[in-house]
Amino acid sequence: MPYTTYQIIHLIGLAAIAIGTGGMMANGNNRKIFAIWQGVGLLVVLIAGFGMLAKGHLGFPHFAIVKTILWVLVAALPVILRKLKAPLSAAIPVWLALVGILAWLGVTKPVLW
Repeated sequence: MPYTTYQIIHLIGLAAIAIGTGGMMANGNNRKIFAIWQGVGLLVVLIAGFGMLAKGHLGFPHFAIVKTILWVLVAALPVILRKLKAPLSAAIPVWLALVGILAWLGVTKPVLW
């Protein structure tokens, strides 16, 4: 598959994560459905991300390690915030900051150490 196809699949996975995470944080009745969407999105992002690394012949650089750790944090964020009883108004900026850092890492591919 071309690199661009992996990028599009990666962005579709990000949309699924956003839908799932938003639904889980909104305390609705269908938390299980939103958790499934978040999980599917995370899996799609993971597979497409590693596909892009392979297609770009990048190996497993440091920025990819940091991104993987941050994605685990994004996945756990709804549960963490629910346990801490954090208001949704605090959760949204945290989620956006994490996604912004992830986007910066993906676009710039910095050498971190």
